[in-house]
Amino acid sequence: MNQALNMEEKRTRFEDLRLLPGQPMQLDFDGYTSDRDKAMLIGYRANQGIIVSTPVVNGSPMVLKLGAGLTVRLFAPQMNCACAFRTEVVHISRAPYSHLHLAMPENLVLGEVRRSVRARVSLITAVHYGEGFAKQSSAMVRDLSLGGARLQAKMLPVMNGEEIKLTAQVSVSGVERIINLNGIVRSVTQEDGVVGLGVQFVSMSDSDRITLHGYVLSSIYKQN
Repeated sequence: MNQALNMEEKRTRFEDLRLLPGQPMQLDFDGYTSDRDKAMLIGYRANQGIIVSTPVVNGSPMVLKLGAGLTVRLFAPQMNCACAFRTEVVHISRAPYSHLHLAMPENLVLGEVRRSVRARVSLITAVHYGEGFAKQSSAMVRDLSLGGARLQAKMLPVMNGEEIKLTAQVSVSGVERIINLNGIVRSVTQEDGVVGLGVQFVSMSDSDRITLHGYVLSSIYKQN
């Protein structure tokens, strides 16, 4: 993860992240060797604390103790960056539903994804090509970065150096968005009846760039 992100500790307040209830989080509890546990932000109060859902293990809320230390990781869509911080469990509640109160962190570690880092994905995309981009086919994006992508398709009659357009629907923090990316084909391969394309992005709108950044970053987080 550190190789994929430029991480920097900052004196940013948690409330400055402007997170909304339902924000996905990863909780990494000290002393646990299992995968990071998934939780959801319920709410918070500035300078007081954070309330999150209790992770579920084998169908039951995770058994924890007061004072348990943990690292919280998330993607902050409003700031378009990754975030991590240390905290501890200060209250455990089982009614009316299981949730945890966490201490407000003193420091947040924020990071952005590097342009060259590729995320492994399985994303269906429409490929527009030909004169006026009038022709259309579908392909699967297998890896993706801020600068380009690797595509696979059963049939895609394009040539090296040809300009194409990609249109795909991605989900960032539970929000579905459509992105449109202009690119140039930099490599074409064919093996076992599968066409492979290496595409370099050449232009996109500011909103699509922000969405792409968030999608790549959240995909990298799922892999770690």
